[in-house]
Amino acid sequence: MYKLIAIDLDMTLLDRNKNISSRNKKAIELAKQKGVNIVLCSGRILKGVMYFAKILGLCDQVVVACNGAIVRDLKKDKDIYYAGLENQKSLGIARICKENDIYYHYYFQDTMIARKLDYSSKFYYEKNKELPEEERINIIIDNSENTLKACGNLITKFVIIDKDVEKVDRVRKIIEREIPGVETTKSDINILEVMKEGVNKKRALEFVCSYLGIAPEEVMAIGDNENDLQMIEFAGLGVAMENAIEELKEIADYVTKSHEDDGVARAIEKFVLGEAVNV
Repeated sequence: MYKLIAIDLDMTLLDRNKNISSRNKKAIELAKQKGVNIVLCSGRILKGVMYFAKILGLCDQVVVACNGAIVRDLKKDKDIYYAGLENQKSLGIARICKENDIYYHYYFQDTMIARKLDYSSKFYYEKNKELPEEERINIIIDNSENTLKACGNLITKFVIIDKDVEKVDRVRKIIEREIPGVETTKSDINILEVMKEGVNKKRALEFVCSYLGIAPEEVMAIGDNENDLQMIEFAGLGVAMENAIEELKEIADYVTKSHEDDGVARAIEKFVLGEAVNV
């Protein structure tokens, strides 16, 4: 019996329009009713993860945000794990991005600070218009070094994006060469993410399991991309989406349907509920 299901959001639980299907919602609800812990495990900023936790009725659960840099106990309304980059490393990452004229934003606690309004910051800026004030993500457009310095060691993650995948990969190599003590991964082919060394979804799940008294073999994890690799390896049952990268599908124990075809629900039905969900 699996006691915890760790679920990635983008390209896993969410469809292309960033919505959660009725079947996925129902499967998660039924698994929770059986006493299974549902842990949303995402690269998104904490407030973005909490938004989907609220939609799913998971406000009494633990969530993982910023690729593992933050673990929040929603029931107690407090962070139980927080790992920020050393400020000098943050300054170095920003310098490399500016030298290579590439978009970036970074997360400082519950705030997204972006070099310019584009890509993810533009998406969240538009999304904020649809949300009540308490659910909006605070977005600051600021390219100054002073703002970065003022964040101290509380920056959890840099997100670096460009339409040119080769440019993203080139910047990744420069950061890995020039900034020791950081962790790099991708959440999509053209999205690079940089955290403190050792910060990843696996490490966060290890912490969550210890916190909740759950063994790794009692964990089911579902994901689609490079930033899910270690989490899938760690779990007793690692599930890859049909739309996942090939490297992840190769190490997964099971490949479910795509994020457009209720893949999360189908995996939960098969391994936790034992029957298909009717909605």
